Amino acid sequence: MKILFCTGGSEKSENAIRAGTSLATKLGAEATVLSVGPPHDMINKLLGAEFRMSEVTIDTDRAVIKNTSKYAESGAKILKKAGINVIAKTARGEIADEILREAESGNYDFIVVSAKGKPGDRRLLGSNTRKVLAKAKIPVYVV
Repeated sequence: MKILFCTGGSEKSENAIRAGTSLATKLGAEATVLSVGPPHDMINKLLGAEFRMSEVTIDTDRAVIKNTSKYAESGAKILKKAGINVIAKTARGEIADEILREAESGNYDFIVVSAKGKPGDRRLLGSNTRKVLAKAKIPVYVV
């Protein structure tokens, strides 16, 4: 049994990992924690044309890589404490698309996600969670 846990580093994401931990333990599952950073072109769009390939974009890109890795490792640490065999992974791109890509290529049995990641979002489910629910070919556990 393989479970894909998804995190964006938020408290809600980590709560979803904690909630899925007991399930993974009971099932004797292997786990992967995936954190997805924004695509390179999104950083360029946010910073504007004058910053392309400048020191600012390079520093911003490094920070994205560092934070994405930190989020995946933090989530993996929660699972490791529970004695679960876990791998931390990162990806760059559209969040839901990368989750779905990893879910399919990694032959997971199900996905664990938080209902939403952004604080203050009044919707029941965030846009990435909705997209994963709509397109996943395996069960999705939403916390």
